Amino acid sequence: MPATPVLDALREIHRLERDRLASTPHKDMPKSPQAQVAFLHRRLGRNTSRVAELLGVHPQTVRRYLRGQRRNPPPAFADRLRTEVAARFRSRFARQADTAIRQQGLRAYITATFTFSSPSAGTSDDGRERRLNEDLTPAETERLLAARDAGDEQRALQIVGQGVGEAYFGLRGTGMDVEVRDLIHIKFEL
Repeated sequence: MPATPVLDALREIHRLERDRLASTPHKDMPKSPQAQVAFLHRRLGRNTSRVAELLGVHPQTVRRYLRGQRRNPPPAFADRLRTEVAARFRSRFARQADTAIRQQGLRAYITATFTFSSPSAGTSDDGRERRLNEDLTPAETERLLAARDAGDEQRALQIVGQGVGEAYFGLRGTGMDVEVRDLIHIKFEL
């Protein structure tokens, strides 16, 4: 399997933001055991047996929680219940994480060899290893997320290299192309 350091770094920042969102209380996330069981019941097509199987309990136990006859679950059951409810909310958190990344933009920390080329000036033959950290523009961040969703490592590396190079070397709008060779390290932050 080919190495995908840029996509891995993007997935990592996305996971960190998603987990941060998941760890904060949300008003629409059910809190009581009865509400959590009812939430899972709705999400699983109102199938009591599927909910019971998912939680590792008897279907009658699920019915009791739905009716409000049971209120204080044992710790192991409460943990499974919270975990399964949070997993159903993760897709919402993933969308919110992407929105936060788009709104705040990304800062790229990259160590690599950079080379330059332009139609008028030619190509630099002697790329140098540099350790750079620059903010990507909203448009570059959007294109980077699209490359991540497409699973296109080469395109993602090209977008990061061009964005970081243009910002660091002041090349925006000059028509000069920046290429990343020999990527050593990459990390993103919000």
